[in-house]
Amino acid sequence: MKCFDVVGTVLDATYDEVPDKGGKRDELIANALKRTRDQYKDKLMTEGGPDFDDPATRFGYVFTYVPAHAHWVYELISKCKEVRDVFEKEKVRVACIGGGPGSDVVGVLKYLDESDLNCKLFIELIDGCVAWKSTWSDLAFQLDWDETLHTDYVIHDVADKATWDSPSKIAKADIITLSFFASEIFHLKNARKYLKAMLGQAKSGALVLVNDNRTPEVYGMLDEIAGELGFKTLLAEVGERKIYDPGESMAVVKKYAEKFGAKSRLTGSMCWRVYQKP
Repeated sequence: MKCFDVVGTVLDATYDEVPDKGGKRDELIANALKRTRDQYKDKLMTEGGPDFDDPATRFGYVFTYVPAHAHWVYELISKCKEVRDVFEKEKVRVACIGGGPGSDVVGVLKYLDESDLNCKLFIELIDGCVAWKSTWSDLAFQLDWDETLHTDYVIHDVADKATWDSPSKIAKADIITLSFFASEIFHLKNARKYLKAMLGQAKSGALVLVNDNRTPEVYGMLDEIAGELGFKTLLAEVGERKIYDPGESMAVVKKYAEKFGAKSRLTGSMCWRVYQKP
């Protein structure tokens, strides 16, 4: 299973969901791609990410970021023995905080597929954007992972503390993922409180996997929260990441790259962490 293959299939399935009023669908997506790049480049830390309620933005995000983000989850699992050992079990619970489009899930499934493991997965995606649920439903349908994959979608709005109590099974999770989420919410006054509240529910032995931008304020906040909650740090690195997998090919999304004059992300200046609750 390859991340680009999954994303290519999902893009084909969801392209028509972007409104084509006046034959301007491609123009809407191209503009959304530019706005998203500009938002992440210049305004992420002060305003957060783009408006994912816009279907053109969601389509563009899947095209640009999901392949790499999924692969880096797969790569992080591969790097850490304690995480690999979890997937040797018969059943595994995963909670993906900010996992709206399903990048983290694709990364986990890639690891299971390429490691020839057959554990049953119970995955909870926790996100503030209701519209991502539709994208995830399309992704889950395309994956066709038979009876071994069970998912649930929980809505938490970090800016609205009243939503934090929406029923979640994060306290039962064996693995919790935070993939490029802390930087998305960093600008919110509740960001630190939310992350501490969620991670504070982790059970003994639970592992937290983090991939995010190489921003000291972000990984510094995460390291502080982990320390305050008594987590052990199993892995803590910053550096440049690429997609090191010759089987991953951009050819499957080539038509969209040419159509919009854009490319999927292949590299990143990043931080990555694995924490464990004693």
